[in-house]
Amino acid sequence: MDSFIKRSLVGLAYAGVWVASLLYDSPEPYLILLLVIASIAAFEMLKLFNIRSLLLLFILCTVTVGLVFFNVMMIYISIISVACQLLLAWLLFMRKSPPLHIPILACLFCLTHLLFPIFIISEVSITELPLFTTEITLGVLFFIWGTDAMAYSFGTLFGKTPLFRAVSPKKSVEGAIAAILFSPVIAFINVQIFSNDNYFYWLVMGILISITSIVGDLVQSQFKRTAGVKDSGTILLGHGGMYDRIDSLIFTIPFVYLYIYIIQ
Repeated sequence: MDSFIKRSLVGLAYAGVWVASLLYDSPEPYLILLLVIASIAAFEMLKLFNIRSLLLLFILCTVTVGLVFFNVMMIYISIISVACQLLLAWLLFMRKSPPLHIPILACLFCLTHLLFPIFIISEVSITELPLFTTEITLGVLFFIWGTDAMAYSFGTLFGKTPLFRAVSPKKSVEGAIAAILFSPVIAFINVQIFSNDNYFYWLVMGILISITSIVGDLVQSQFKRTAGVKDSGTILLGHGGMYDRIDSLIFTIPFVYLYIYIIQ
């Protein structure tokens, strides 16, 4: 119970920082937050590939930020990221270990799997007419946090059937189903908060997020299991590393962007 309380308090503080930075009058706090999260998470991910070069981390982050100056369309970045996430999902379900021993693949995965999605979610602060608005960003975060909390809580209390024993024995089918079934509730809440979109719009997005977030969690678990570690880091008490905390978010973001792009 003590660890559950600590985990919950850290989670609430983490969520509060996200929301506060998004709602702040100027874009700088949100961009700084994303830069910090991206840098820490990317470093933790590269460590799984036995890469601890701060210079390489700086280069990868610089390449990502440089996309702004080259006016690369966000839809292209999303398509590239989706292709990477689908590849990682395919490796997961085919029970093939990701090639952690190849440095060039580590860099490509770090860019397209982690840094590109964070760049996509920064759109609200770097363009005048973003597809990923403040309201959508908050709505997506509510889905991620709500379904994650439901999967963890319900799975801890009632989970008996392993979802993917070879990768993450503690994750349960019951927790995953609870997360998916909880998404209509969060969709209803989002409609009440962001009244400019209808319920069906949020419902489809919620189902998409709940499914892709579960897959994203498993993909990151596969990285850790292949590397032989329990957590990617220790920076967040009860949650592991920053990469552990955003695994579902980064996997989900490019799929959500494509969904919004197609709908609108």
